[in-house]
Amino acid sequence: MDDPSLAEIGFKILLILFFVFANGFFVLSEFALVTVRKSWVETLAKKGHRRAQTLLRVVNDLDNYIAATQLGITIASLALGWIGEPALAALFRPLFERLPTQFLPAAAAHTTAIGVAFVLITFLHVVMGELAPKTMALERTERMALGVALPMLIFYYLFYPFVKLLNRSGLFFLRLLRLPPAGEHRAMYAEEIQQMINLSGERGLLEAHARQWMTNVLDFSGLLVRNVMRPRGQVTAIEVSTPLDEIIRTFAQTGYSRSPVYREQLDNIMGVLYSKDLLLSLRHPEKIQIESLLRPALFVPDGASVGEVLRLMLHSKTHFAIVVDEYGAFDGVVSLEDLLEELVGEIRDEHDVEEEARIIKQHDGSWLLDGLLTVREVNRRLHLNIPESDEYATVAGFLMTKTGRLPAVGERITHQDLIFIIQQIKGRRIARVKVESLSRTLA
Repeated sequence: MDDPSLAEIGFKILLILFFVFANGFFVLSEFALVTVRKSWVETLAKKGHRRAQTLLRVVNDLDNYIAATQLGITIASLALGWIGEPALAALFRPLFERLPTQFLPAAAAHTTAIGVAFVLITFLHVVMGELAPKTMALERTERMALGVALPMLIFYYLFYPFVKLLNRSGLFFLRLLRLPPAGEHRAMYAEEIQQMINLSGERGLLEAHARQWMTNVLDFSGLLVRNVMRPRGQVTAIEVSTPLDEIIRTFAQTGYSRSPVYREQLDNIMGVLYSKDLLLSLRHPEKIQIESLLRPALFVPDGASVGEVLRLMLHSKTHFAIVVDEYGAFDGVVSLEDLLEELVGEIRDEHDVEEEARIIKQHDGSWLLDGLLTVREVNRRLHLNIPESDEYATVAGFLMTKTGRLPAVGERITHQDLIFIIQQIKGRRIARVKVESLSRTLA
């Protein structure tokens, strides 16, 4: 067999490189078009940017253009396999045939040339035709999308019948499998949005507080009111027959602006007393009747979502709600501030000294906690990852659920790298607990 001429060798190499780069172009186009933000394209197009206007035409018909990129990738890959491997095999075969027979038998020259050609074509295809274009598209999405829009528009119209055939065939098979066709811009799952937020934060595109706020917004809809409420044991409530001077003293000591009022037992809530209503009535203290000052209470179930409770508060124009369990028993209270803290973080004011006393940092780096603090509050304040559950809301509830009983004072309970040491028991509940970490200093 005659050796190929230099012109033939050069032409075949150029042909191979053409199909490798063609494959890379279509791969880059696919990733760039799928990844680019439509809102960014629309904004740029409205400013009169011509390439953005072309790109907008493409992203508005994304399914068909993705089908076009798939057609281009398929054509380039098939052509590369059909032309590239035989061409390189023909290029290498004369070289192997010239090798001494003791090093490579003449009969094996052809097989060896095919093997080397296959490895080289695969390497070029994977590196230059797949990996490099994908990386470029993901690292410079906007720039790449603007660059490929016009060529893809031309390719789409040149191969329009084939693109439509492929797209409709794909939809037909989806219907056979009873699968819904994917929309051009499907809704993103919360997990995907969270990954984007984390990635943006790691790359310095989002400040820490903005990243935390976005994460809080994603978590907000999944929270139940029992996770954020002030539990029954922490609520300062007023019995309706309490003397006026004692009620005034209670408001002064707690610093709260409102308090639930009950008759005889805490489960019998009559309404909510606002400190400002009480102060206004002090001009005529002899005429004060606590019942007449009460405002209707907003009752919400402990299993309600915080989003629903927020809507109820806004609709009823109240900042305070009474939380009840499935049996209608008083479970706790939740305020608008509690809900907003889930979005923007801790809101501190001059009346929060009592809250600080419930989470006390020790000299050894551990923390002393009130057992009635909610798990979510402790996680947020100390950057822990204590699991939340429908079975409990407080740290005390978590520890009792974990042990299956009321622990004794001094008992140590381990969870991952955390050690909880029971400090105080009151009645049948954990009043104080110390938490320390085996592997790090707690915030």
